[in-house]
Amino acid sequence: MFDHYVPDPALYCPACGDELSGWQGKDGPCGLLVWSQGSPAAGDHAEGEESKLSPAHRDRFRLPPVFRIYTDDEHDHWIEAQCLAPDGVWRATEIVEVREIRTGKVRPVRPAG
Repeated sequence: MFDHYVPDPALYCPACGDELSGWQGKDGPCGLLVWSQGSPAAGDHAEGEESKLSPAHRDRFRLPPVFRIYTDDEHDHWIEAQCLAPDGVWRATEIVEVREIRTGKVRPVRPAG
């Protein structure tokens, strides 16, 4: 299982400029929860009405201080980002790896700023 993640602001692929969506990760609770950057608790469960958790139950879950998320884009790039949640609230996200899916080649990631 995994969780879904929504970075804010949106992130873009350093290789092609595509806006990235569909972020997933396995470092959090892995309950198919939806996490939004800046929110202290998970939002709605991603897998439909029949499996939604109550707000009280969702509020028991927290993110680890450092975690990774990943996605791919329409140009066959696999993107991995490192996220920081020092107080349990997701505060920062930085893309740390871009890999070409077909060749496995890792593209350099320019530091932010």
